[in-house]
Amino acid sequence: MSTTKKRTIPISESGRMNLPADMRRALGLSGSGHLVLTLVDDEIRITTTRHALKRVRELASPYKPPSGLASDQLIEERRSEAAQEDEEMGGSRHG
Repeated sequence: MSTTKKRTIPISESGRMNLPADMRRALGLSGSGHLVLTLVDDEIRITTTRHALKRVRELASPYKPPSGLASDQLIEERRSEAAQEDEEMGGSRHG
């Protein structure tokens, strides 16, 4: 269930603004940290870096290899290609 909260907050001449405490709590923020601001049309959307990373992982999950890390799979493919090139070049890359 989605909850909508709206606030009008002041912005200083330097562009600084304060995020209200109840909204920080709702985002799970305490103390200092970083946020991700996204400008979409004429709206600014604010989220935590934790939530942004979670969203990226969700979007990438369909492309995840069935086992292991994608980087490990890529390294193995490159090593295999290099070994095949070595064989085609007479067994030595340096010579």
